[in-house]
Amino acid sequence: MAMIGKVKTAAQMIAILLLLYFDPIGLFNTAVIGTWLIYLAAILTLVSMAYYLKAAWPIIRDSLD
Repeated sequence: MAMIGKVKTAAQMIAILLLLYFDPIGLFNTAVIGTWLIYLAAILTLVSMAYYLKAAWPIIRDSLD
């Protein structure tokens, strides 16, 4: 599961570069690919958040008692 953070960061960084460039490169539509990579990064962010909250929940619950 630790690999998900690295994949998310890679998707996010590539998306930013593609969205800043924005002009198509031949048949490669940078805007569309960049947008999908940003969506992927957002989904992976939520998945990793859920994973870390699940792992931390026992500690959080114990601190509330």
